[in-house]
Amino acid sequence: MLYRRLGRTDLRVSELGFGAARGYDQDDFPALVHAILDAGINFIDTATGYGDSELALGRALQGHDEILVETKYCPYDSYRTDATYEGSPEALVASAEESLRRLRRDHLDVLLGHGMRTRETLDRFMADGCYEAMVRLRDQGKVRFIGISELSEADGTHEVLQRAVPTGAFDVVMLTLNFLLQTAAESVLPLCRKHDVGAVVMMPLNQPSKDSGLVSVPAALECIRRHVAAGNLPAEPPWTEPNLLDFLQPYSIPAAGLRYVLSHEVSTCCVGMRSPARLQENLQVLDPPYLDPERKARLESLFGGIRSQER
Repeated sequence: MLYRRLGRTDLRVSELGFGAARGYDQDDFPALVHAILDAGINFIDTATGYGDSELALGRALQGHDEILVETKYCPYDSYRTDATYEGSPEALVASAEESLRRLRRDHLDVLLGHGMRTRETLDRFMADGCYEAMVRLRDQGKVRFIGISELSEADGTHEVLQRAVPTGAFDVVMLTLNFLLQTAAESVLPLCRKHDVGAVVMMPLNQPSKDSGLVSVPAALECIRRHVAAGNLPAEPPWTEPNLLDFLQPYSIPAAGLRYVLSHEVSTCCVGMRSPARLQENLQVLDPPYLDPERKARLESLFGGIRSQER
């Protein structure tokens, strides 16, 4: 496992992180977590809104205080793109305290404001006491570093993060980057480098499901078909051809997706893993330079113009 610097936090984080949004309800989850740790992964992402993920991690990570855990407070009433903002400093502090209890820890390594979807609600978060509450938690030692995550379904060009990163207010941001939504590579990542902000990648496989996303050739082609239907890609060859992604072989679609992300200057790439077999497959991508220039350029030529996310 290789490790990268998480911006000005100076934490060294495994370049492959574990996204614990799913799979925590499986009986073998503790064994999976231990296999992940044995592989050298030291960065785990969760959230209060991910069901009982925090509780399951709290049990599985007992005795592993060295593992870095990132969790989140969501200031909206749901994860919908049109959700109502209802953030408050009191709710943020209560959420952080509950995360500490569920995770069985005396501090959170990274606390994010979750799913910021518009500049207007980012401004409210900064002005209504929520940001100051995060700073107080950091000053009290209950949180080590603070940041925000975006909601890329609502903000495919990362307008929120483009405003937030230069302020110097945040140590870490969590952003979407994958080969079907490449916009962060030219908009946010240069700002993160300039302002020394840690860049944690989510959704490297887009919005993965058995039907769509970067989990298999059929699912990836279905996601591309949806982009064509939405007008994000031309309704013509090569985008409509069944062999469109053959150039990625011998890599599988998930392997090519992770290799694409890791070829950028990001801090860590968080991916969900539900089995030791999937973990082993993901570990095979960890060989710099990850993706050769020809395949990377072809992905950028085909999909670099996409400006919104499709499930």
